[in-house]
Amino acid sequence: MKYSEVEVKRLLKSKNLSLEDQVKVNILNFIRTIHLNEQDFIESSYGSKFFGELPMTFQKKSGQVIGIITATVNGEVRKYVFNDKGYEELGDLLKLVEE
Repeated sequence: MKYSEVEVKRLLKSKNLSLEDQVKVNILNFIRTIHLNEQDFIESSYGSKFFGELPMTFQKKSGQVIGIITATVNGEVRKYVFNDKGYEELGDLLKLVEE
């Protein structure tokens, strides 16, 4: 999903978000923080952990062009890749290799 400030604001205003939308807003809000802090994404490193109903980790080393997100949704572990432009579910990207 491409990062969009409009989408982040829409999701933050929404009530009764589905689990999928909660994952989406957490990821987009993390990317939003990168933009708000005017960080150089490639030169930055991340090792953030979110606890609570939807535990998530955001990891990236300095110099890497993408990072990895691990989210636990209803006991299921999901992996996503992200950068300052957006994110994708890792499984969806791996399907492209099979095609």
